[in-house]
Amino acid sequence: MKSRKLIISEGNRPLWQLIIASVHYTAIICLAFFFVTGWEFTTETKAIKRNFHLLQAIILLLPSALAFSMVKDLLFDLENKKYKIQHRVGPLKFGTWKKLPKIEYVSVFRQPKQDGEFVFEANLWYSKNKHFNVYESDTRPPAWEMGHYIAKALKVKLLDATDPHNFTWATPD
Repeated sequence: MKSRKLIISEGNRPLWQLIIASVHYTAIICLAFFFVTGWEFTTETKAIKRNFHLLQAIILLLPSALAFSMVKDLLFDLENKKYKIQHRVGPLKFGTWKKLPKIEYVSVFRQPKQDGEFVFEANLWYSKNKHFNVYESDTRPPAWEMGHYIAKALKVKLLDATDPHNFTWATPD
């Protein structure tokens, strides 16, 4: 972890979701082709309705294609104290860098899941009760290491809340 840049990503979509998205995108392209090539400047109701239905189908398919193909990433540039919420669809990336709010502290804590198990999370806290969830792990050591790394890079305190009955504050070296 020598770099001061940190990327938190949803990862890649499963193959079955990419297949569904590609079918939807293919249908959108075909419908758009038929819409453009079949366009007529006419007052004939039948032709207008046909073009309208093609456009309507494109508009209905686009959100589901995006839902099956879009990935959300959270990027932090700790050195320059900026962050970006980036949405990716294939090679296309959308998002702008914003100034990182003043981080008050980093916490590492144990979060219960619905099945009775636990995960360990590392969060960046700002504005009293707002936070970025930056890391999640089934075991404590990786979450603690990530929290420690970020706290050290941002020069803020680290709250160890992995034992819910014994919170401790640490100042990273």
